[in-house]
Amino acid sequence: MSKIRYRTNAINVIARRDVSSTVKGLGIYVVASLAFLVSMLFVRSNLKGVTENGLMVMVNPLNYPFFIAVTIGATYLALTSTMSVSRERDQGTLEVLFYGPVDSVAYILAKFVEQLVTFLGLVVVYIIIFFAISKLTNFGVDASFLAMAGLSVLLAASIVAFGLLLSTWCRSARTSVILLLVLLVLFLAVDIVAGILNSLSAKDISVTLVYIRVAVDMINRVLQWISPFGYLNRGIMAISLRSARFILSSIGASLLYTVVLLALAIRFLDRRGVRR
Repeated sequence: MSKIRYRTNAINVIARRDVSSTVKGLGIYVVASLAFLVSMLFVRSNLKGVTENGLMVMVNPLNYPFFIAVTIGATYLALTSTMSVSRERDQGTLEVLFYGPVDSVAYILAKFVEQLVTFLGLVVVYIIIFFAISKLTNFGVDASFLAMAGLSVLLAASIVAFGLLLSTWCRSARTSVILLLVLLVLFLAVDIVAGILNSLSAKDISVTLVYIRVAVDMINRVLQWISPFGYLNRGIMAISLRSARFILSSIGASLLYTVVLLALAIRFLDRRGVRR
């Protein structure tokens, strides 16, 4: 029981320290502003379409801009979590912490909680802003928007856990950051290419493209179980189908994915140690 109490206290202290550091830093505000500006480009595009074409039927026009904003924020937090362990290992901070009542479980969970708390703050701010935009533009906001906000928290949790895994697996912060960016771009690129190829009709593609489409689709099916975005896609599909069973199963799969990544991160930190 005392071990659990020590771990809880360590998680609380480290997480509070890191949240305070993040809030006092400039990076999170720059990224949040950038994410908001990028998402507003999509809102502007929707408004331009209405202006040019008159009355238009749009299904949840603010959902995709909101998704863009929270994805940028989650990716930034994943990058910072990826760098954190490697940087503190290089600086000797990790070794000093482990001389006290801190172990790998408390350390990884503290880093995870800190990033998740920061993301929750971002989500609350974005929800308020998008509700204000809804009032200004008359773009409707329904239950699916709030469902998207809930899914974004699961996305952030899985991406942060993915970043922590890479930070404990890689020896240097530079390697872990590069690897994270390459993998995230790969996940998104394969998913986008698979979507484009699957949208083509059989009459519009050659035999070669058919084989390429099959190969890309198979690769994408495998990556959907490795990529954090794959779990988000399944959640979005479940919401669109309005199936409680599919929604619960997608949430459970996302939580299990996050837990497995955190457990692997803890194991790698134990095996590689606190020194570079």
